[in-house]
Amino acid sequence: MKLIPPTVIFCLLFCACAGGNIKIKIRPDLSGDLVLYQKKITKKPAGVFFGSGLVPAGELEISIKERAYKFSNYTHILPPGFRFIEFTEDKTQEIQLVVDTSQSSPLLKALEINKTEIDTILSEAKQRDDLLRFNTLVEFIQFEIQFPFAIKKVKFADPRTPGEWTVRLDSAEKMVVNIPLHSVWNNEHQLTTIQIYPDSN
Repeated sequence: MKLIPPTVIFCLLFCACAGGNIKIKIRPDLSGDLVLYQKKITKKPAGVFFGSGLVPAGELEISIKERAYKFSNYTHILPPGFRFIEFTEDKTQEIQLVVDTSQSSPLLKALEINKTEIDTILSEAKQRDDLLRFNTLVEFIQFEIQFPFAIKKVKFADPRTPGEWTVRLDSAEKMVVNIPLHSVWNNEHQLTTIQIYPDSN
């Protein structure tokens, strides 16, 4: 009988992890930093006392966890689920970001992304205007990569759904890629290659 109250409390709250952001900054010597940002949301059915006449109706906690790493050469790193490849063809330099976007991608596990938890967050966010900002990247894995040189053009090697799959230059040196989680869970594309062309001028 003593175990009933804790069990009830456990069932009445949830803690979920949202989509992940991967930020990579590459220095001129090709070394740099890789940082993972993971959003978490915890909801409790009741909050703390805040004065007479007020009945605690709930408590919501949003947090961001940061995991930072360093590397000596970005083409030599082997994180789960993605790689950088650099080569020259017909005197044209090309960098490729190759991402495992299959249903069983190890990137999902590394970022602690779970479909049930994402659905829970989205359901909660739709009821609350103040969570709309937080909700923006919940449904995506985002790569943000800062290069030490100017980039002329970025594009997907194969066609992707416009508006959902996005790759763009935020500045001459910074690239942003958004990968929709629903596409990954539906196993629409086993592998995604982003072609990056440095500006040789």
